[in-house]
Amino acid sequence: MGRTVIKFGGALITEKESRKVFRPGTILALAPILSEMANSGMDLIIVHGAGSFGHIDAKSGDLSKGRIPGREDEQRRAREMVMESMNELNKSIVSILEGEGINCRCHPPREWANGTGPEFEGDIGRFEEKGCVHVTFGDVVDVPGGREFGILSGDHLMERLSTELPEVDMVVFLLDGIDGLYDKDPRMKGSRMIPVWTSSTPYETSINELTDVTGGMALKVEVASRISKSVPLVTFVNGLDPGNLHNLLIGEDFVGTRFKRAKSDE
Repeated sequence: MGRTVIKFGGALITEKESRKVFRPGTILALAPILSEMANSGMDLIIVHGAGSFGHIDAKSGDLSKGRIPGREDEQRRAREMVMESMNELNKSIVSILEGEGINCRCHPPREWANGTGPEFEGDIGRFEEKGCVHVTFGDVVDVPGGREFGILSGDHLMERLSTELPEVDMVVFLLDGIDGLYDKDPRMKGSRMIPVWTSSTPYETSINELTDVTGGMALKVEVASRISKSVPLVTFVNGLDPGNLHNLLIGEDFVGTRFKRAKSDE
């Protein structure tokens, strides 16, 4: 088996509109499947979002903008709250995974990465160690120069891990209650899931301006598109459908959106 990189979206694992509300049932349902795969020899890396444990406080402190003169004390408090909250969320997730017999190794980005966006710097080689499931997450990190700090998105972590680590053959984005990417808001009548997406496929998405600080679904699509240039299988699937995820991981038919390069991109 090759290496598989999985993203737990923030909206999947938390109540994103309410500050620091964890959804343990989601992880409890997924953990046995991930344990089975890890124990059968699959190299797994898990990246999780922040959801309501990070986005709300990061938004209130404008942490994604870096240091703002005159707001340093407020931003320092917000930064500390986000880091403490992310530690709490990560601990909750890892506790459930370890309860299913998964040997986890955690990598808080603030300890090994700096800078934001897809060009952040850090030793990705730490994720190559065998015998464990590596876990990391979106985080507040140091940024060189006058900005001082910023938000390193879990989606940009997904991009770098998926394209720079050897032998990655599957990348999975787990969504909150929807089966994949839709041509328009999936709550709208007549919306349709896109089974195969290329750069020429039209779709609509939106950002929640009150909570999102890292680009929402649009960023996920951009990142998945870039990853698909080097990874054989890149897909969005429903994180609330463990059976479907199991089918995907064992190579059977599954429901979701596959990302592929358009011929015009080749």
